Amino acid sequence: MIAQGAQVEHAEFGIGKVIAILGDTATVDFLGETIDVDSDELLPRNNVSNLAGSTAGPKQLNDVAFRKAFEAVNLGVVPGEPEQLVNLTIGGNAASKEIEALLSGADTHGLCRVFMGYYGSGKSHHLQLVRAVALSQGWVTATIELDPKAADPAKPSTVYQALMSGLEFPEKADGSKNIDFIDLVKEIRDHWDAIRSLPYFKRSPWFSYGLEALLNLSHRRDDTAYVAAVSWLQGQVKQISAIRSISWRTGHRRAIPSMPQTKDNALVYAFHLVVLSEILKALGYKGLAIVIDEAEHVRTYSFNRYIRANNFFDVISRCAHKPQPKLRKPDCDYEYEFSIPDFWKEGPHFALFVGLTEGEDTQDLKRKAGEMSVLIHDEDDVLHLHAPSGADYEQWCQHFLEQTSTKLGPRVAMLSDAGLRARLAATLRHHFEETPEEDRILRQWTKMVGFIPALLMSRDTAMDADELVQLLSAAAGQISGEFMPWDE
Repeated sequence: MIAQGAQVEHAEFGIGKVIAILGDTATVDFLGETIDVDSDELLPRNNVSNLAGSTAGPKQLNDVAFRKAFEAVNLGVVPGEPEQLVNLTIGGNAASKEIEALLSGADTHGLCRVFMGYYGSGKSHHLQLVRAVALSQGWVTATIELDPKAADPAKPSTVYQALMSGLEFPEKADGSKNIDFIDLVKEIRDHWDAIRSLPYFKRSPWFSYGLEALLNLSHRRDDTAYVAAVSWLQGQVKQISAIRSISWRTGHRRAIPSMPQTKDNALVYAFHLVVLSEILKALGYKGLAIVIDEAEHVRTYSFNRYIRANNFFDVISRCAHKPQPKLRKPDCDYEYEFSIPDFWKEGPHFALFVGLTEGEDTQDLKRKAGEMSVLIHDEDDVLHLHAPSGADYEQWCQHFLEQTSTKLGPRVAMLSDAGLRARLAATLRHHFEETPEEDRILRQWTKMVGFIPALLMSRDTAMDADELVQLLSAAAGQISGEFMPWDE
């Protein structure tokens, strides 16, 4: 008997919770969508208690999170939930421990890592894993994908704005956390006495003058003038009039400088990031971890844009490394009326992780590591990504299929057979190893294991184990290049 509040499964709609029952019709919440179905079509979730106060809520949340991760795998994109990201990474636990170890030594040894590999090798996935681990370790992360039209390293102001918009904060001990930059400003205001005396903060007229002006107003999200002024500090450079208006209206007469948009101004925006990192550490966070993907875009730039982009990369890379006195002063032809400290000679200030697709500038094995990119100072900065071994891939496939058998509903129930899961994983491993190592695009092979439950969920009729293995082998053979779709 299906009761109100029960956790149920439906052959078409998957896992849900019964909201109400009227006669033979049950109203069920399926992953956030309310649908009326015949109660005879529902199967009770026997492994979940229906009593009030049970753990059914968290269990359902885990199922929803896995379903989202499953769809991400099928699309070839990175799962968004940190827990599922680690769970669905090949060698995820080991990789997470390595990242934790790197982060723990960042303040002492510096931390700049460039994930290098070809298309589909897992660069974006590893960067998102870094983000998830960093958040779990108490770091604030700023994550972006470089884009010539939105976040262009030849225009550092756009990168700074994108990084500030991409800030994510770890959960605090009391369970609360900041949602965005506006929440961070509130936290700064609450700890103003500790922040106002920070060395770099005092030397930054943008942060120090700007925040002093904001203190004259109440922190209110519904105050459009206040929010506009905060957004200027966040990188909305055209809102300079908003912050200056507050400054003058409240009798704060210091001249707040504009944020430059022209010339080579990489030093200014790198300094902003250094100040931000200093503030975060003073507030009790471990620090700032910057995650940048798609760094290879600069290869297509014109000469002048390429030089400016690389100058920005050079400065932020220095900020992530231990000081190297022999390096020359970074280029900066932007004229400002105040002095910026030589912050690039100190530090390290923050952690930096970058995704860079292999190209002509990285293929020459005789070149020194530092000649591949200004981001790289020594060989330890580079992590070349390679496809996993056949054994590791097979083990991951079995783990993934075991997860799907309990979280994707009755249509994939046959995957609860451990023997079948082993056959399917061995089939995928065989074709994976038949593919030349240089042609193993990891993204395709992770999508292949998602093909199995997707195939079962799309069929209205039952399928036996032999047919499933045969269909999988045919599809995997096409992916590996052993034969083409039109071959008999």
